[in-house]
Amino acid sequence: MKLDSKYFDKVRVKPGEERATRDRYPPCDWAGCTKPGRHKAPRGRNEEGKFYNYCLEHVQQYNKTYNYFDGMKDDAIADFQKAAQTGHRPTWKLGENSWSMRNGGKRPDARLNGFKDSHGLFGKDKKSPREKSGRALRNTEVKALHTLGLDENATAEQVKSQYKTLVKRLHPDANNGSRANEDTLKAVIHAYDHLRSTGFC
Repeated sequence: MKLDSKYFDKVRVKPGEERATRDRYPPCDWAGCTKPGRHKAPRGRNEEGKFYNYCLEHVQQYNKTYNYFDGMKDDAIADFQKAAQTGHRPTWKLGENSWSMRNGGKRPDARLNGFKDSHGLFGKDKKSPREKSGRALRNTEVKALHTLGLDENATAEQVKSQYKTLVKRLHPDANNGSRANEDTLKAVIHAYDHLRSTGFC
């Protein structure tokens, strides 16, 4: 190869390992040390996310003397460790939380908690099945109500009244002895019996 070749300037020489390390890592933060700082060490409390860059010798020395709680009193350390168990997030006793503290232990009504029912989807006086019976309706109870031609908001009185009306209408005696509605009548009777067995009416 000619030293005065036009291609000679473009030839790259792989740098030595020491030079590559020095270029890749910042210098050691230890006073008077010029080695590359390959190892990160935390700066300490109130400086989370910030690190020192030390060489291996000095990071080992730093880790031997590092104390996150240095300068804190025993009560503050105990409080910090207790809060660390829940990730420093607020917690409440079972059955309590922030809204219960603000509202005297009562769950706020959705309509009063910033929610506006502008289309009247929830109605004013309609009670949910949970409010009526103290629990949510099961799927079998909802199907039984639909069999009787009622929706989930029906009361026990409405169920009894609808049952009597349907039995009178579907009974063979009311249809000149015709048994055409017999299956429907059986379904109505079964639905009403199921609602009675679950304590709905």
